[in-house]
Amino acid sequence: MADEDDNVATNSPEDEEQATALQEPLEVRRERISRKREHESFWKAVFADPIGRREMWALLQDMHPFETVFACGPSGFPQPEATWFKAGEQQLGLRLYQSWHQIDPEGVMLMQRENDSRFAKPRKRKTNGRD
Repeated sequence: MADEDDNVATNSPEDEEQATALQEPLEVRRERISRKREHESFWKAVFADPIGRREMWALLQDMHPFETVFACGPSGFPQPEATWFKAGEQQLGLRLYQSWHQIDPEGVMLMQRENDSRFAKPRKRKTNGRD
């Protein structure tokens, strides 16, 4: 029984991707690599632009990735179905945020520093030459 468990291959996603890459024709592999580069280039361009960062933050905030929402009906009673719906939104937002982080971590952190009040730096007060 233990010998059977030892012989079971546990392939990681990277191993499976590499095996697939070895089996696919060269043209298909080049197209996949080209699309991945275009994908990364697009997102880097979005996060390089202040308007892009602001709009992506607004999109992300609609999904509430950094908060847990418990929904209630009009009478104040909990609504489990609506809460699960909100949990799905939250997970989608978190996955989106994490995928952006993999592509352009500096741009994503700049977006968060610019738009998330928890990351805002306090403004220096003007002293008019007085201390």
